[in-house]
Amino acid sequence: KEITSWAAPGAGLDVEKVKITLDMQRAHTVACEHISRKAGWTSHTVIVVDQSGSMRKTDVAGGATRSDAVWLTLALDFVAKQLEEGTAAATDVVSVVAMNQNSKIVVDRQPMDWLLFNRVVDLLRTQEPSFDGNYKPALDLAEKLLLNNRDGQCALTLFFLSDGRPSDKIEPGWCLGSRGYHSAMVQNRIDSLAARFGRRLTVVAVGFAGPEEDFGVLEMLASRPCKFGSIGEFRKAGLTAESLGSAFSSLVSSLTATKTELTELGGTSQRAVRDVRREAHDTADDTRLNDNWFDYFQGIQRWYWVSKEREWKKMSLHSPVAAGVAYRKKYFGEGAERLVTKFRELDAQGRFVGPLLVAKESRFQIEKDLYSSDFRKFHEVFCETQGRANKLAGVFNERLSRIPGYGPQTPHITFLECSVYLVVDNYYGEVGMLVEKQLDNTKYKKWNDNKGGVDGQVAQPEAPQSIGMGVVGAIDEEEDEENEEREDETFRNVRVQINDADIPQAFSHFTYRHSSRKMLVCDLQGVFSTSRGKPIFEFTDPVIHYSSSRGRTNVFGRTDHGKKGIQNFFKTHQCTELCRMLNRKWIRCSETAQPDISSGGGGGGRLK
Repeated sequence: KEITSWAAPGAGLDVEKVKITLDMQRAHTVACEHISRKAGWTSHTVIVVDQSGSMRKTDVAGGATRSDAVWLTLALDFVAKQLEEGTAAATDVVSVVAMNQNSKIVVDRQPMDWLLFNRVVDLLRTQEPSFDGNYKPALDLAEKLLLNNRDGQCALTLFFLSDGRPSDKIEPGWCLGSRGYHSAMVQNRIDSLAARFGRRLTVVAVGFAGPEEDFGVLEMLASRPCKFGSIGEFRKAGLTAESLGSAFSSLVSSLTATKTELTELGGTSQRAVRDVRREAHDTADDTRLNDNWFDYFQGIQRWYWVSKEREWKKMSLHSPVAAGVAYRKKYFGEGAERLVTKFRELDAQGRFVGPLLVAKESRFQIEKDLYSSDFRKFHEVFCETQGRANKLAGVFNERLSRIPGYGPQTPHITFLECSVYLVVDNYYGEVGMLVEKQLDNTKYKKWNDNKGGVDGQVAQPEAPQSIGMGVVGAIDEEEDEENEEREDETFRNVRVQINDADIPQAFSHFTYRHSSRKMLVCDLQGVFSTSRGKPIFEFTDPVIHYSSSRGRTNVFGRTDHGKKGIQNFFKTHQCTELCRMLNRKWIRCSETAQPDISSGGGGGGRLK
């Protein structure tokens, strides 16, 4: 048999194996030793391939069976293509589950190399689809495999490919029909996976069948992980090799992006993530204490960081009647470094009092162990970063208010006040959590990140730089020239259109200029609130990139990428009129000299 319409090399179903040299075999042996020690994994991809009886259908373009098309595409478009392009290495681990009535692991934690390619070719030649396609045992095996590595830098991917709905038998007592049972069963299993792995996990589900097939359950399998901070994507592949190849390309792109993020965050260290459980982002707030909360009434202390004096100072709780605190057992949010759960103050009767709050703890086990003697120490850099960003926001707001066109509805920027609560746990002893205001999760948004990404802006390929003149330097000179040209120009009857959407990016740019090009605040995330009169951006978890003249690194924590971080911002930054106006010093004209401007907002100004 062969598929004569396929243009890719090795198009025949009997694909030729790669000749394995002695060096390849040695490298494979070394890689397997590393895998067995769970050291240095950059990714673990678990691929579930439907091997139920319907996969024997010969309705793929060219006359191939569905099963043969999948194995061939897996060998050529996932394994061989990545090896040839250099986008995968032996530190990328692959497992494969064949899904049918019972399901079994047919590739168990193997390095990405040409021996893996040959193994997949063997599966092409030997696998015979049969019986039902039961999702539950396949998902159980996938979870078992994914649990093999707890390293925070190891990106986890579940690639689930099926040509139809689940065939799992309905359990006794279920009365809502097979579709309802299968939806509930799959939701329960995928929620469990996403709740455990969070941002490390990417789920790509592919439906491979004709247009009449119902993939409702498979679509749900891909959509649910997003509620727990994971990435989910569903693709409906047509019965062609090209369509399947596109699905595998999507898998590779998602995997590469996650690997890049986790590697940049972790640096050279191997940090084990804590084994915690997450809850869906849209879980409703509780109105009273229940079994989903830990509560404490002993040793309650609240501390805040005084940057100027470089010390912690004690402060009172938010509510004057607070006698204890409580936090949810499951986490609803997750950042690069921290997990987020809901936090409340309690009165003596255990009732919630005071504002809605959140508590933040490290994602990683090493920090929990390292700072157990004084949990304030771990949160010190965070408080310093957020406090420094808020001071810069105050300067920015004042500068913004001087620009012609500023009005009562022009938004300001603020960063949340944070403090550290210390409590005494009966088992762990003293425990510390960073606490701040709870933002509306339905409005939460990220305007830019710490790698140059901008909300709503498609990333552009990096332009080459000449040695000694980076992107930042070029932008600085351009702005200096602009200032020199217009230094003495008077602005009367000038009004600048201030767009709300331009303010976050303009703020990041402003922090770089105002700090004499030493630092840049980015990774701006939070909510845009209009409920209290004047609009305001409420931000949390900022990143400060600090350009040290003495070669210091990570001055503001692991997410501080220094000069490289600043350069990444300017590679994608597109200056607006607001950026240019903030780079000038404005003075208001005297009332007698100020021109009459009938429309609202600020008056004219003069460049100082």
